[in-house]
Amino acid sequence: MKKFKFQIVCIDCGCLAIRIEDPVKASREATVYCGECGASRGTVGALRDLAVQTNPKVPTRSPPPSKNGLTSYDRTLVEKFRSVTANYSVSANR
Repeated sequence: MKKFKFQIVCIDCGCLAIRIEDPVKASREATVYCGECGASRGTVGALRDLAVQTNPKVPTRSPPPSKNGLTSYDRTLVEKFRSVTANYSVSANR
């Protein structure tokens, strides 16, 4: 696993907030500062690398729901529910 040289949590004050001078135009070498105490936390390049890394232990975003608001998992559950209730109503009418 690649190690990134960026402090997510400031080691000086424990803050998560960051400050970047002109973030839109910042180069990879620009310094990222703590949003609370102003300590250096790393570079924009290290932060960007950290942001795009993949980690199998970190859950990813779920796919957006379909137009009717149901995901494929939801549709599977609805189908199973209908199957069970249909079987129940058939056996209850006997």
